[in-house]
Parts: sequence; C-alpha cells; structure tokens
Amino acid sequence: MDIISHTLTGIAVGTVFATVSNGSFKKKSLIILAGGLGGALPDFDAISLWSKFDATIGTWFNLQHSGSDIYFGKFWYSHHAAMHSMLAPLVFILFSVMVSFAINHKLKFTEFERHVGSRKFSLLAFFFGFLFHLLEDMPTPASVWGGVNFFFPSSNYIGKFGNIWWWNNYDLVLIIISVIGLNLILNVLPKRFYSLKVKSSLAVFLIGLSCFIYQIQTRPVDFSYTGHTNKFEEFEKQSKQIQKEILGDRLFEIMTEVDNNIPLNF
Repeated sequence: MDIISHTLTGIAVGTVFATVSNGSFKKKSLIILAGGLGGALPDFDAISLWSKFDATIGTWFNLQHSGSDIYFGKFWYSHHAAMHSMLAPLVFILFSVMVSFAINHKLKFTEFERHVGSRKFSLLAFFFGFLFHLLEDMPTPASVWGGVNFFFPSSNYIGKFGNIWWWNNYDLVLIIISVIGLNLILNVLPKRFYSLKVKSSLAVFLIGLSCFIYQIQTRPVDFSYTGHTNKFEEFEKQSKQIQKEILGDRLFEIMTEVDNNIPLNF
C-alpha cells in the first residue's frame, strides 16, 4: 500500500491507545503522532529511490550498487527487507529508550523505569502502527521482493498475495479515516466515561479492521505478479475501476480529485 494509507493506519492505531491512556490532550496527541510515525517509518528504506541518492549517500558510503538496484534488490537494506521486519520497531524502541536514559542518566533506576513507563502507550502505538504497515503490505503483489521480510534476519519473505494493487484503494482509505474520526470523537468525551470509551474505541477499530479485511478478500481481480510486469498500467486501471464500482461515480470523483492533488501515490 502507499505511504499515506500506512500513516493513516498508524494514526488509527494511535487513537485506540490514546483512548486507553485516558491522559491529557497533549499526551493523547503524542500517542497518536507516535502511531503515525510507526505507520510511515518502514518505507524510509525507499530513500534509495531518491534522485540524488547515488550522488550523496551512495558516494559517502562508497556503495557498489545504485539506489535503484538497492531498492529493487534483496539486500538486507533493500525495500521490504530489514525495515519491513518485526525486529525493526523493537530496535527503534530500544534505541529511543537508550537515548532517553542517556539524557536522564541522573535518574535512579526506579525513577527511569517510571519515566519510560509513562511513555508506554506512545511506544505501543509506535510498535503496532509499524506492525500494521507490514501486514498491509502483504496483500500486495510479490513484485521483485516476494512479500516482506517479516522475520528478519531470516531470509524468508511473507505475503505476495496480490489481493490488492499498490495504491488506488480508496475504499480502504475511507475505512481508516472513519476509524480515526470516530475514535477522535470518543477521545474528547469526559474521563468519567472511560470504560465505555475504551470498549467503544476497540469495537470501532475491530469493526474497521473486519471491513478492511473483507474488502481485500473480495477484490474481483488477481493482481499477482513476480519480478516486473508489462501489465502495470492495466492493473492500475482495473484497480481504479474496482474503486468506481465500490464507491459510486460521485464519491470516486471526489477521491480521484484528492488523489490528483497529492504529490504521492494515494
């Protein structure tokens, strides 16, 4: 899926943990942002497609392969490799805790433990936002990677189902946005409704997830391919036609207009 959908999914995850935290507006906002960051971060490995990658990073590190070869390759630092593993968010979390410890080195262990514990919902939102990104990439085509390297450093790649196209999944985006909207409303309810808010937030997320999975599993087109394909434009056209049939002409036109005004795949 595309970076926007992944980021929105992370935000949706963050809204659930924000509800559970029952904290201040600032704390909730940080939790939601952490979820969004986790949802977006796995695709940082796409930096190798940056037009100036070879002249900058490639030169600095004396890389033997071009950015394009790295992106479409099966190196541990290629797209869908180490950064698309369950290990990656744990490394990022460990690193953030170590940095926090270095900054607050004068704290006693029990105080530091409390310091980290106060950020547990942000860390959980980040982890699960990251994790859902990996899961969302599994129903896309195998392409040159053959899925995602979920259990890195294992060499096995998981996914490559081809249920959905890389982008133009407007129905899925609208489901994610609906989950975010409803959970944001729940988050502004008074704290005395905490139990109801948490149950409702979880229910909204699970219902949204169920709808999401249903839409993926009922696509009438098999987008599967390995390596590179000469049917790329045909698949993209079919994906848009599916969206038009699902959403109807008017809503499809609105989503297409939004898509065309965003300089990223959507």
